[in-house]
Amino acid sequence: MTSLTSGSPALNKSEIDARLILARALADHARTLTLPLFNAGMVVENKAGGSFFDPVTNADKDAELALRGLIIEAYPDDAIVGEEFDDRPGTSGFIWTLDPIDGTRGFVAGIPVWSTLIALGYDDKPVIGIIDLPAMGRAGERYIGMPAGTVREDISGTTTLTARKCTALTDVILGCTEPLAMFTQGERASYEMIRRTAKFSRLGLDAYGYAMVAAGRMDMIIEADLKPCDVRALIPVIEGAGGKLTNWHGGSAFNGGRVVAAGNPAMLDEVYPYLQRAMDTKI
Repeated sequence: MTSLTSGSPALNKSEIDARLILARALADHARTLTLPLFNAGMVVENKAGGSFFDPVTNADKDAELALRGLIIEAYPDDAIVGEEFDDRPGTSGFIWTLDPIDGTRGFVAGIPVWSTLIALGYDDKPVIGIIDLPAMGRAGERYIGMPAGTVREDISGTTTLTARKCTALTDVILGCTEPLAMFTQGERASYEMIRRTAKFSRLGLDAYGYAMVAAGRMDMIIEADLKPCDVRALIPVIEGAGGKLTNWHGGSAFNGGRVVAAGNPAMLDEVYPYLQRAMDTKI
């Protein structure tokens, strides 16, 4: 992917802190737009067409437009990437990546693990990530990854998170949203070799699974065919808690594709050989 930023100056901590304030405000605003529609129902379109169902709702579009407007007002030189609208280049070096409703199928089906993903990168490297889950619990849950670490915010307060350091593949609690839909035949064979060795697996969690890795409840997520807006917010959340999120070859997952996240980075060396046996070349 071509960089949307140019002429990046040296990274300034105060600029990150200011943008963290905006990121929280964006998540708050997205809640006011998406949660009422989740509770009341919404218009659903199939943006893929044909027999494949790739839903987009009026909540997706309206929320993304609103968040873009707030970013442009505050930082007109920042780049913006979103799920539903064209990329907006910038010159500051900062790039916002937005997915107002990640897990749209869950949103449509009334399952509360859908989230709002907000990411801030600098020079194509992740800096801040928010996984906001408005429908979870009595007042929602929010996971924020930042240079200082990862925290969970909910009705009980703010908790600093540390990922679990599972040391054996046989003890791994593994997650994947939907193996049959997101993997090719070769990718699924690689995933299955790991799943059969793991302690057990859970499906259908979307970004919430990554939050659970950061929280030390799960140990690993393996997925494929992710877009940049699906993954950029997840990286700071995982890595701020001491974990690691990469592509299947150990490189950057900033632009999506095949990804693997582990609470214990040392476990990645155990699974890379399995993942690299995938029988196709898409990464």
